[in-house]
Amino acid sequence: MGNPRKSTYADYEAFMLRHRTTVWRACCRFARNNKELARDLVQEVYLAMWIRYDQLGDRANAWQQRAWVWRTARSVLVDLYRKREPDTVPLDSLDEKQMADTTVDYARHINDMMGLLGDEERRLLQMRLDGYDAAEIAQALGIERNNVYQRMNRIINKLKKEYGR
Repeated sequence: MGNPRKSTYADYEAFMLRHRTTVWRACCRFARNNKELARDLVQEVYLAMWIRYDQLGDRANAWQQRAWVWRTARSVLVDLYRKREPDTVPLDSLDEKQMADTTVDYARHINDMMGLLGDEERRLLQMRLDGYDAAEIAQALGIERNNVYQRMNRIINKLKKEYGR
């Protein structure tokens, strides 16, 4: 991108102002629109950009600068993602009532999903959830194995469409 430069904070501040929208969008996307978390992430990205700013070079055009900002932001955000704690709770920390409530909610959700399906679709999905492979399902239902894959795809797409995932 050009020769490394010796930059001043004023140069960096002007650069930062030009690219603040790019940094904000990257951080909001990473934080899934959690504005408070995004603000914290912006600070991390700005710090990393300041540390690496001399690498940019003084001949970088606007396109190269924006690409550099995206790469730097992505690198910082991926590193932060890898370091974060998983969003899970150990099962032994849940009491019996919490586990029962979670199980009931899960069962209701599955029931709602199954209610969207016809009898044959429910039977096919239930067999798959019970651990049967495509060949076993095909034999039990008297259809071709490839047909099992096609029907499962349709079922999955139908559920995705309904639940927006």
